[in-house]
Amino acid sequence: MNKTHTTIETYIIEAVKKRREELGINPSKLSLEMGLVRNFVKYTEDYTRGYKYNSNHLNELAKILDCSIADFYPPRYVEENCIEEYHEIRDRRRQELKK
Repeated sequence: MNKTHTTIETYIIEAVKKRREELGINPSKLSLEMGLVRNFVKYTEDYTRGYKYNSNHLNELAKILDCSIADFYPPRYVEENCIEEYHEIRDRRRQELKK
């Protein structure tokens, strides 16, 4: 399987999903509460379309999910070199577009 997200992006997506599920909020409802299209959270959590959360999303998610933005991040950091991962993912996508 081709990797579509860096380790830190995956960590954040899974942390948001965990909190959302703890509160019993479905993906569509959360997307709409954020002011986004209904499928945004679903597409982010299924990793198939390259969707990911940015800082603005995380700020609104923290408000809606009643937690700190820091709750979506690892306690210190992830070991992987996420910049390197990002470049590998980006380069692979560019190659796929050339086909």
